[in-house]
Amino acid sequence: MADILPFNGLRYNKKKVKDINKTFAPPYDVISEQEQKDLYKQHEFNVIRLILGKITAADNQKNNRYTRAGKLFSKWIKDQVLIQDEKPSIYLYTQDYQFEGIVKKRIGFIAKMHFEGKGCLPHEHTLAKPKVDRVNLIRAVRANLSPIFSFYIDNKNEIDKVLLPFAEKKPEISYKDSEKITHRFWKIDDQAAIEKVKKLMSKKETFIADGHHRYEVAKSFHEESLKNGQMGADGVMVYFTGFNEQNLSVMPTHRMVKDIPDLEKKIDLLNNYFKITKVDDLNAMLKMQKDASGFSLGMCYADDFYVLKMKDKKLLNKIMEESPEQWRKLDVAMLNKVVFEHIFKLNETEKEEKVTYTRDLLFAVKCVKNKKVGVVFFPNTTKADQVKKIALSGNRMPQKSTYFYPKPITGLVINKF
Repeated sequence: MADILPFNGLRYNKKKVKDINKTFAPPYDVISEQEQKDLYKQHEFNVIRLILGKITAADNQKNNRYTRAGKLFSKWIKDQVLIQDEKPSIYLYTQDYQFEGIVKKRIGFIAKMHFEGKGCLPHEHTLAKPKVDRVNLIRAVRANLSPIFSFYIDNKNEIDKVLLPFAEKKPEISYKDSEKITHRFWKIDDQAAIEKVKKLMSKKETFIADGHHRYEVAKSFHEESLKNGQMGADGVMVYFTGFNEQNLSVMPTHRMVKDIPDLEKKIDLLNNYFKITKVDDLNAMLKMQKDASGFSLGMCYADDFYVLKMKDKKLLNKIMEESPEQWRKLDVAMLNKVVFEHIFKLNETEKEEKVTYTRDLLFAVKCVKNKKVGVVFFPNTTKADQVKKIALSGNRMPQKSTYFYPKPITGLVINKF
């Protein structure tokens, strides 16, 4: 259950910052090298300079992307580029977007959530390197620069009924991004409305959709601060949205694999476990996957496309006998256990080093053609309801099992400790 509270958000000062819509950025972990460069050029105050600073050859322990972010953050506050709201608030945030040809509107809000109590239920395992990266940043800035993305169960839409009247007012921020998603943002400092939301949320089951690494880092930083006799971050900034089809659109995350010894032999071994069908092109692969019932895994190898289906359910159950029952219905889990661990013989460290992730189909195929990676696997989408069931069971899926779309952008509001 979520113990939420308002906070005095730190936000861009419209009197100091011209064209504020150019200061926002996607979450740090979906930004490519080229996007990072573009965002740097887009605006001198773009939040990219805080969340994903540039690395230079001269970096050392005293001068690096994290120390520079800390100094720049302090300067922006001192120069009033960023100013703090006078009243504790929660922040209404809507996104109008298209998904698979359907127009949707997501409604949610940003607030602070205490770590005490049950908090947000996770559904994915995390990776070591991203956590080291984010803990270095949070130590330097002492702030939540981006919200954790979570969803809650509210079958009667009670919370939306409290929030929606505020959406009738003129938004403080409204703009359309490069993906044609319209973002609108309002500050709510009405105490009665905040108390209603707070009371309702205290009874809601909440789940992390995106931001597992940042959530774990924020919690450990809080504990670290208290241990060192410092004021800890008693909560983390979270974007909350209701669990329904409008709010939760999920995309697959594809696996690009490189540096596998004897890859050709291991690809041949797939025939022992899967019925493999070669298809003409990417579109044919996607259609066959969509039409298939049960497990269906796409693969691009040596410029050709394939669809893989499990040959023997008993063999699958034997390989996954130590895995949770819910895993056996997830493409990403079977890919992880059967292909990466059982056939490719990758341990957790090797998976982190040799497997990279993308949601861009064409980019993944291009990487195979350019021989930057050896093979790409395309799992089917993990459904939002599967995420909920995994989280409620107390189990976690493999890393990057889901890509909830669209992501909440970074830079709307910051929680400074």
